[in-house]
Amino acid sequence: MKSKKNSIPTYWLSGIKHLSRVDPILSTIIKKHKKDICLKRTNTLFKTFFSIILGQQISIEAANSIEKRIKSQIKRITPKNILYTSDNNLRSLGLSFRKVQYIKGVANLIIKNRKFFSSLSKMNDDDAIAALSNLYGIGPWSSEMFLIFQYNRQNILPLGDIGLINSFCNNYNINKKDFLKIIPRYKKIWEPYCTVATWYLWRDIDEDIVQY
Repeated sequence: MKSKKNSIPTYWLSGIKHLSRVDPILSTIIKKHKKDICLKRTNTLFKTFFSIILGQQISIEAANSIEKRIKSQIKRITPKNILYTSDNNLRSLGLSFRKVQYIKGVANLIIKNRKFFSSLSKMNDDDAIAALSNLYGIGPWSSEMFLIFQYNRQNILPLGDIGLINSFCNNYNINKKDFLKIIPRYKKIWEPYCTVATWYLWRDIDEDIVQY
């Protein structure tokens, strides 16, 4: 089930207490960033997907620049506005050919089959990730970002996320080549609040609060 827009996830404070109790390193990180705004759902379903696809394999700065150019042209980022804008126009604003196709595919899906997304709330995390990953251009990372930022799922650990990898390895003094070998033991102690752990690890490495 999705959290209400702009509301704190109901599990957030419990997650902070649990993580602070079971993991001294994460406890220090949480104390360092405790005054920061926590994870919230701030965008529409389509805008979240748009931002995730836009951010694939490029820097936050580059993604923000492209989004700003697109907004200057179409005003509001909605499925209809994107579909009414030509592929060539979107490409001239900075989107790659493939990202235009991915974003328009999601726009069409939202308009023609919104039940697909309402059905996700009834799925467990693994099934939801599998269903989302079947969409054109949407892999596991994009699916996990969607579940974190649109549905605020509480136990998502995006193992392919470079920000998570960098922060974890830096804070826990782990060689990156050992990340996938070491992280499962922490996943066990963080559960069922891996999303909270991920968010605070992001906060410790990013100047800007991560938001899609």
